[in-house]
Amino acid sequence: MPSLYGGLLIATLWAVPGLNLLNCLCCAGVMLGGFLAVLLYQREIPPEGPALEQRDCMSLGLTTAAVASVAAVVIQVLVTLVFGDVAVEVMLRLVERMNVEMPPEFYGMIEQAKEQDPTAAGSILAMFIYFIPNGIFSVIGALIGFRVFGPKE
Repeated sequence: MPSLYGGLLIATLWAVPGLNLLNCLCCAGVMLGGFLAVLLYQREIPPEGPALEQRDCMSLGLTTAAVASVAAVVIQVLVTLVFGDVAVEVMLRLVERMNVEMPPEFYGMIEQAKEQDPTAAGSILAMFIYFIPNGIFSVIGALIGFRVFGPKE
């Protein structure tokens, strides 16, 4: 359950437009999800139970990353189906505000991207691509959680 909650937090911070900007700060949202998973896991351990170990936190970070990757793609597909491709619209507005002359091919690519619906192959590829930063930074967040909540020396 801790991996599920941490993964859902990460997925929300990846897939919801606007919230995903938090990950521009060295994947802070992903590290927060790994940290949350360790916090929740540590609270489930009874006082007389085994102490929290570093390898537990690392595996917890990886399972949190796997949950986050799948959930992020599901949320992103739902947001795209309901609201359209918000990211493409934001990118187009940024280019317009910068007053930069872009070649006509750029606008053609933007129009193509707006017309495409999510595909199964693209979603599976996105899960694997999401897993790389999610895995790295979720484990880092979990290790930070270990240093905070782990056994004191």
